[in-house]
Amino acid sequence: MAPTRLLIINPNSSKSVTDGLEEVLQAPPQTELTFYTAPSNAPPSINDMVTGNLSATACFLDIKEKKLLDKFDGFLVCCFSDHPLTYMLRETTSKPVIGIFESAITQSLLLGKRFGIVTTGTGYQADIRKGVQAFMGGHSQRFAGLVTTGLGVVELREGDRQKIEANMKEYSGQIARMGADVIILGCAGMTGMESLVVQGAAEADPMALPVLVVDGAKAGVEMLAGLVRFCSYASVPPM
Repeated sequence: MAPTRLLIINPNSSKSVTDGLEEVLQAPPQTELTFYTAPSNAPPSINDMVTGNLSATACFLDIKEKKLLDKFDGFLVCCFSDHPLTYMLRETTSKPVIGIFESAITQSLLLGKRFGIVTTGTGYQADIRKGVQAFMGGHSQRFAGLVTTGLGVVELREGDRQKIEANMKEYSGQIARMGADVIILGCAGMTGMESLVVQGAAEADPMALPVLVVDGAKAGVEMLAGLVRFCSYASVPPM
């Protein structure tokens, strides 16, 4: 049986973000991961609606030109937003396409009572809230809220480690105090930073139970592999 081939898409042009994903993500059994970085004409980071749309267009055209839709079985868009590329690819292929935004929320709802999000700067804050509301079908008490660290996407991978660790712990503690028992890493650049979130939440309330941390990229790889398997089973006629 041929392995499942997944394309892990970093829709910004910063290779350091892709490197971070490649260091942390592990392929499920019978699965191969291939990592893609947006072309050089895409923004180096996705901070708002403009850079989100520019990155989506650059990636979509590049993926089409390289015929990558024919070469892979599933596609994971690694930007923590309701990213346009997810919908553009879905319009073009019947193969599974998901974003880390969707996978993170889905996993969080199954793990705890209330989830919160720790994300980067402020540009996408309103859009993330709208995206959560759209995904949940309206306002929900299960969404504890959102905090922004003020750190940039590229800064998370290339910036001062002491500042990054301090900010991640401070704002993780803040979202834990807002009632989240599950905390989502709200940026692909945060991949691998679970321990900082757990430490920050514990320092904020030493008497509370440890929080669970969800990395949308890790959740997305597992979900996407499962969706591809489901699609292959569903396409086989019954005996």
